[in-house]
Amino acid sequence: MLKLISILPPAKQHKLRSHLNKHRALLASDTSSYGTGRKRYWLEHQPILGSGGRYYQPAHQHTQFWQFCQTINQRASRIALPHQEPITPDLGLVAYGSVGIREHRDDPYAACPAVTINLSTVPTQWGYTAIYDNYEKRRPRRISEHIHHLPPGAIVMFNSQNPHRVISPDAERWSINLWRISPSARPYFQRYLEEHPPVHDNAVSFFPQVGEKYHGQERIKGRDYCGSPVGLPRTRPRHPQP
Repeated sequence: MLKLISILPPAKQHKLRSHLNKHRALLASDTSSYGTGRKRYWLEHQPILGSGGRYYQPAHQHTQFWQFCQTINQRASRIALPHQEPITPDLGLVAYGSVGIREHRDDPYAACPAVTINLSTVPTQWGYTAIYDNYEKRRPRRISEHIHHLPPGAIVMFNSQNPHRVISPDAERWSINLWRISPSARPYFQRYLEEHPPVHDNAVSFFPQVGEKYHGQERIKGRDYCGSPVGLPRTRPRHPQP
């Protein structure tokens, strides 16, 4: 399952890109075997890849920005999984630049439902093989990869345990990727949190009223993104924009 939840309006895309550009110094080389050459940094907590979700270390923390990420993830899960409690992410990863990522499934730290925010300047090719047709790791099927074209500003929920890849992204593309810790890794993560409790203040929202209004996002029911490989066009905002 891959669902296009909404598309951020241009003003919000611009503000997000400006924020990320101010933090370019945090970018470091990807250490995964499938992301060679990619630049990225972790948000909140960094899982030690290859540890099976057993080990973590503190990562970049920015209260306002992380609250925005949490709101986006919760909003996406309400649309994609309306009969479940909203999902709050535990950690995230920011990636930048023209180096994509080879086909992979996310490490065992990651629960199946995951969210990505595509902040590109042109549509991004996203390869996705929906072996699992829901947000669980059950009842695999034989199916071919489908290439999706995610429009700039797209917010997408996908199953992190389905094979996926990013193909030749544009040079100025940023992406924000958000995960909940998987049930199998949760005990290890809780032990880590007891030793490294996160520190957050009562900062104002990154976007005013981001938790209360959508301001023109395509969000009413979300879109199952399993058919046409063409990026969905923006629809007319519900409320006129100033």
